[in-house]
Amino acid sequence: MMLNIFFSVSIRIIVAKQQMVVKNAMGYFVAQTPVASIVFLSSLLVSTNAFSAAGDSINATATINYLVGGVTATSNASAEFTEDRKINFVVTELDGGSALPVVSTMSNAVMQFAITNTGNDTHDFLITAVDTSPNPYTLPADSFDVLPGTIRTFVESGVTPGYQTTEDTTVFVDELSPNSQQVVYVLTNMPALVENDVAAIALIAQVAEGGVSGVEGAFINTDDNGRISPAGTFSNGSTTVPAGVPVFNSDAPSAMDSVFNDPAGANTEDVSTDFDNGFKRDVAGNGQHSDAGAYQAMSPVTINKTVTVIDTLGGSDPHAGATLRYQLDVSVVGNIAVNNLIISDVIPDNTTYSDASIRLNGVAQTDANDMPTDYSHARLSDADIFTKPVLSIEIDLSQGGSVAVVPGSTNTITFEVTIN
Repeated sequence: MMLNIFFSVSIRIIVAKQQMVVKNAMGYFVAQTPVASIVFLSSLLVSTNAFSAAGDSINATATINYLVGGVTATSNASAEFTEDRKINFVVTELDGGSALPVVSTMSNAVMQFAITNTGNDTHDFLITAVDTSPNPYTLPADSFDVLPGTIRTFVESGVTPGYQTTEDTTVFVDELSPNSQQVVYVLTNMPALVENDVAAIALIAQVAEGGVSGVEGAFINTDDNGRISPAGTFSNGSTTVPAGVPVFNSDAPSAMDSVFNDPAGANTEDVSTDFDNGFKRDVAGNGQHSDAGAYQAMSPVTINKTVTVIDTLGGSDPHAGATLRYQLDVSVVGNIAVNNLIISDVIPDNTTYSDASIRLNGVAQTDANDMPTDYSHARLSDADIFTKPVLSIEIDLSQGGSVAVVPGSTNTITFEVTIN
């Protein structure tokens, strides 16, 4: 793709031999014979392309056309340079701006990030993740580190959304074109935890050469302004990539040079691979960028229970014979699906379950334990399962253990009892 600018200046010399009759200041007409009249005609012709890319040749040419003694002549002058590549990219945590729920001794806790290439050339990106501090969501304070040696990073393959063990196995970002984004996963294992323990994790991306699909490009460790990427090792836990040795190359107008334009990490916990004397916050223009998320020890499943009173007179007084309608809202948060999710609710003392009143997301459920017709039922007396009273209701959202309940979903369950 080329950007060309042409300047054209025409100088026309006109020799006139005929007489010209003009009126002088006294009112008399006289004849004059001019030697020559010179007319300057100039024009600017511009051809542009707004979407130039790194490596494009940008040429500007000035052209002069003129006549001398009836002979046409032309001369020009040009200036040309090669557009440098502006290296600009950002790392963004993708888990909704809050800590991810984890449980004690959990394995393969997944955190999601995105790398977005906002520069003007295609690049590979090396990635690594590290424990950092403080908690990017402020409170509770960062209080633990994940198990040593268990931090791994993998790139989304695009085959099946969400982390898949057999699909998402690439350990570097390959051929990320300008204005494109790539999802990256960080996996870690948890130590023994107590409620609300927090561990902050930062993903660090380092720019590398693109150009060959499937082949990890060389680490770009310096730009033509002399700025140098921090030393460090990029590792996903099993595959290690050395950072390389910085080499400074002076700016050359005829060559495509590299210019770091990446922003600084937004917060203290957004660090670079410069770990000397402790963590160092990522700075602008160093060929790296990072963002941080956090794990927090808490349940990934939330449940909220409410009750509505429907009395026999159409009001809301909980008298004998009135109906109590209970509603359970069960939500899965974070980014990990939950297996074997079963909800049970005991029928309160001094009430009687209303037959066939179970609803799951508005759909009527049977009272019988009749999977796979439905996976909800009323649990009867332990002494004789065919004998009332109903002791509790049970709703199996895993459908017999065959379905994982995905994060971001809420299931609403309602049932009714009457006051004895």
